[in-house]
Amino acid sequence: MALFGALFRHNEQCHFGARERRIVVKEGDQIVGALVPQYNWDTIPERELRPGVTQKVVRGDNVVIGLTTLQPGMETSPHKHPYEQLFMILKGRITLHIGDQTFDCPAGTVIRIPPNVMHWGEGPKEEDGPALNLDVWYPLRPDYAKFSDYQTDQFSPDAAVIEEA
Repeated sequence: MALFGALFRHNEQCHFGARERRIVVKEGDQIVGALVPQYNWDTIPERELRPGVTQKVVRGDNVVIGLTTLQPGMETSPHKHPYEQLFMILKGRITLHIGDQTFDCPAGTVIRIPPNVMHWGEGPKEEDGPALNLDVWYPLRPDYAKFSDYQTDQFSPDAAVIEEA
């Protein structure tokens, strides 16, 4: 009960959107509760990565997730990075290149892309319409995490303590 009372008291006292409000309840070194905000893809800010590619980003303390819309005729961008990446097509169809391999990726495709391997996607065909892609990068990708400044939560052990259980 102390956990919920502490969270309730905190919620009454603070502006929920303030970035410095990293509120957790700890029992010793263990996090036993937290003030957890809810997000919705419909309200997350969108950015244009390049012509034909827009993305929304949400992050955890150690991971970044990107929801990307890929338009027919989009610019391709071969690249590699030091992050492990899980690539998923939720809607539509694209062609994905990883190293010397090429994959036809209809909706439902899940591919694990290793770190430091050149990869890129070809845009969907006009008749297939836009594709919706979900990517997960681990560990935290700082160049993408910076686009999640709207987020107010952090659960790492150094987060602010409001009550020891």
